[in-house]
Amino acid sequence: MTTLKAAHRRAKSATSRRKAGGDDGRVLPRTLKARSRPTDTTLQRHVSFFDDNGDRGVSVVECARGLRALGLPIGVAEAAALAIVAPLSLQTRSSLLAMNVDIDRVEKGKHDGDTEILDKQGRFDAGRFEKVFGARSTVDRNGDKAFTATELTRMINVNRKSFAGYAAAMAEWRLLLALAADTDVVEGGQTVPALSAARMKSFYDGTLFYRLAKEHAGSRSTASGTRV
Repeated sequence: MTTLKAAHRRAKSATSRRKAGGDDGRVLPRTLKARSRPTDTTLQRHVSFFDDNGDRGVSVVECARGLRALGLPIGVAEAAALAIVAPLSLQTRSSLLAMNVDIDRVEKGKHDGDTEILDKQGRFDAGRFEKVFGARSTVDRNGDKAFTATELTRMINVNRKSFAGYAAAMAEWRLLLALAADTDVVEGGQTVPALSAARMKSFYDGTLFYRLAKEHAGSRSTASGTRV
């Protein structure tokens, strides 16, 4: 009985914190509907995940909070957020001092040597996706419909145009693989994490982050319930 009462008090306290707007360092509820607009391009929908207050800008604090919602630990999320927001602030707002990403101009942040699955306006190109990661994939050489760090690195090297673009691509893909790998494959006699073709599709259509946040929130809730 005492345990049940304690659990009830904790649940009530958590509800009060959510109503008060505090996240207590926990995962915030995130929905596609709440953050993006019907007229958004795919790239804008992707970045809107991090726009907590709906002002069409993403600060370092918002980016870090979003990365924690995706599963990055505290500290790592803040460092990654700084590395993400700083260059995008310069590219989309022409100011490093702003330290804020302009969602309405986020296509300005596209770097050279990318896959071109998102066009210059940030719109999804289904035909290009099929060529790179779909049924006619030039990256998936063994046909297992999954993409490892080795295959992605090979792709980045093929697309390389400048060191800056290469470095940005490497950082982006390594982060995505760490956050979103959803399958394992055998490569060189070892089992390694990989991104499935379906996972890649959800990344490029702008829905992956919302799905990952939901999965992460669910896993944390389950772990919390187990401890109780």
